Amino acid sequence: MTSYLGFWQLERLKWKEQLIDNFNNLQDQKPLSLSMGKMKYPNIEEFTKIISKGTVDRSKKIFLPAKTNNGKNGIRLGSLLTDNHGNHYLIDEGWFPEKQYDYFKNNNIIINTEIIGYIRFPTQKKMFTPENSIKTNEWYYYDLQQIQNYFGVQINQKFFIKNMSNYSENFLVPSSIKHNFANNHLQYAITWFLMSISFCVIFSIYFFRNFK
Repeated sequence: MTSYLGFWQLERLKWKEQLIDNFNNLQDQKPLSLSMGKMKYPNIEEFTKIISKGTVDRSKKIFLPAKTNNGKNGIRLGSLLTDNHGNHYLIDEGWFPEKQYDYFKNNNIIINTEIIGYIRFPTQKKMFTPENSIKTNEWYYYDLQQIQNYFGVQINQKFFIKNMSNYSENFLVPSSIKHNFANNHLQYAITWFLMSISFCVIFSIYFFRNFK
């Protein structure tokens, strides 16, 4: 079991290194226009930087609670983005502190703006992740089909957009291209492998003492 956990941590290490590389590459990317007619970018890659002119409609929004920013609790705001060719997307506008919840809850404005952001693919719900609560508009993972039904508007089903633009309120913090990911998986892997070796040594000593 400990050996399995060690190999699993090595897999996580590879995944985390790729994630960090993707974020580092965002800094030098030239943004790809998302508003080129009805092009749907069927082969677009995750972490592609994009630029788009359109509207952000906060009458159609979701809240993702229990998200931290520099150690402070807050909420992420997701809204409907419509580009200037009528294509609809979910945009993660950014993070705001919990004390601003009522402001955003009652905010149904439409913002005409230019967005610079990057593409993210939704991930599978984890075992201990709570179910999304449509009744209270609290979302714990990105289920684009579920969000589309909630909005009542057909949105892109392959990806959503992480906003990096400071286009709105100063207490709404957009996503950053500078990652803050901890990467301790190698140390964890070494720990599990050392534990595995220790158990083997202990078992060997026990076996030879009792069955020689």
